Amino acid sequence: MMKETLILLPGLGSTEVNWQHQVQHLEDQLNVQVTVMDQALSRSELVNAFLEQAPEQFYLAGHSYGGWLAQVIAATAPERVLKLMLLNTLSRNNPEHIGLLEIFKANIKKNLLSESLDANLENIIFRDRLEDQELVEPLQNMLKGFSPDSYLNQVQAMIDDYPTEALLSKISCPTLVVDGRQDDLFPPGELAFIAEQIPEARLTVIEECGHMSPMERPHAVTALMRLWFGTQTI
Repeated sequence: MMKETLILLPGLGSTEVNWQHQVQHLEDQLNVQVTVMDQALSRSELVNAFLEQAPEQFYLAGHSYGGWLAQVIAATAPERVLKLMLLNTLSRNNPEHIGLLEIFKANIKKNLLSESLDANLENIIFRDRLEDQELVEPLQNMLKGFSPDSYLNQVQAMIDDYPTEALLSKISCPTLVVDGRQDDLFPPGELAFIAEQIPEARLTVIEECGHMSPMERPHAVTALMRLWFGTQTI
């Protein structure tokens, strides 16, 4: 039997490292691909570029910035996305987050990328894990190894076209929305709001987990994917 394709979209400044555990432990069940979307400055260009190279039908999961794009992809081409998972992501207009993105963009242009990422670490992982080098070292190496130009593309696309709220009702496929209990990056209830607005959505919460759920709680995320994109149901 031919395996279904699962495409994983990483978050801001993230690569296949973000999904390493999921790729390694889902390949027996699915054809897993990681697609980094950093080639354009606009959301519409990114979505169009993704759809041009994607299979006719596929499963889709996105984390953070990747989940933001995944919402638009699923709303734009509902006949192509068979199932969707959205992790630690955003939808409603958030001036505070947009302001942080503007500051981050300015710091990148001042060659302060590494310093900005160090300062932001406590905002993206559960604070009890800040001294856990098995998590922190590969995470920071991934984020600091991402191209400044690619960061600028991703940040600008979000700043220019941030809200996805109006698109959520157009997502018709079964959708699992995943929140981290200690994810402080977005306002409380943001993931619950997304789940409420998508007609066929369910919400689940991972305990003792901040924003970087695929790396912080890889076993939990992989288990959810095995269930959601497999033959079993949650």
